[in-house]
Amino acid sequence: MFFKTKAKINQDLKVSVIIPLYNHENFIKEAITSVLNQTYKNIELIVIDDGSRDNSLAIAKSFEDDRIQVLTQQNQGAHYTINRGLELATGDFLTILNSDDIYEKNRIEKCVGYLIQHPHVHLVCTYIKIIDHSGKTLGIKEGWKNMEPWPIPNKSKSYAGSNNFSRNLLVSNFISTTSNMVFTKKLYQEIGGMRNLRFAHDWDFALRAAEYGECSILEEALIKYRIHETNTISSNRKHMLFEICWIYAANLPRFESHLILQESSKEELEQLAESINLQGNDKLLWILRSSFNASQKRGVKDYELAFLENKELRESLFKYIVE
Repeated sequence: MFFKTKAKINQDLKVSVIIPLYNHENFIKEAITSVLNQTYKNIELIVIDDGSRDNSLAIAKSFEDDRIQVLTQQNQGAHYTINRGLELATGDFLTILNSDDIYEKNRIEKCVGYLIQHPHVHLVCTYIKIIDHSGKTLGIKEGWKNMEPWPIPNKSKSYAGSNNFSRNLLVSNFISTTSNMVFTKKLYQEIGGMRNLRFAHDWDFALRAAEYGECSILEEALIKYRIHETNTISSNRKHMLFEICWIYAANLPRFESHLILQESSKEELEQLAESINLQGNDKLLWILRSSFNASQKRGVKDYELAFLENKELRESLFKYIVE
């Protein structure tokens, strides 16, 4: 559901912010500054440089604030870097900021305030201000209400026609970015961190969070999400389409029989059919679901991850992807 934020709160509980940093010398100063200037002061900021080849690391190290620690590693990728930060985090609440994005100054206070006031909620996201390379505002992403990443032709007949967080998350990743999640330490301890997905680890994490417990969205744009040439996925469309199908194959079963398909009615089946747009890649979803089911019956542990960890196996399916 959508919620509006309320009054100020005390700041007894610590918030850990993880910044995975890679080749963002033009943006990292503004990102770090936006964290250190938060109205919520009880924070620790963990910046992990993932083998940057530009001046990013030096800029990160130039900050003099006892709340920040800067670590380095050889290039491992975003999901590994985020997970390292989450493992090191000591806060009661955890959040991530990509090194080219920016927090509004009251983001943490409002998100954490909501989580404190609603202890049954484990994850909260917000509206998003979309900005370009220079910081110019391009628009406001209002959760699942607008700016869908792909078309849903019969929206009113789909899950997108509802006001349900989890059902809308099955339609598409309206959270949009790893930067747009604030969650409890308990949630992380229960469901684990990011899985080995290049583009959609945030969507997968959010779906696992939605299975675990209640999630909410605040009706304020409390983060600036930057769109620029180095973070587009157009040149990696096959990988993105594979990840979309993998996410559905891995996560749809989490919600079957209780959130979706509660009964085998015509209306339920139609709603499911109208909610999912695989952009012509239904065959790939069928292959993945069949493989997952077979592996599960054989007692294979972590069978969903086999396609992510095995590059040869994963790319053997690329020939079935319709771009």
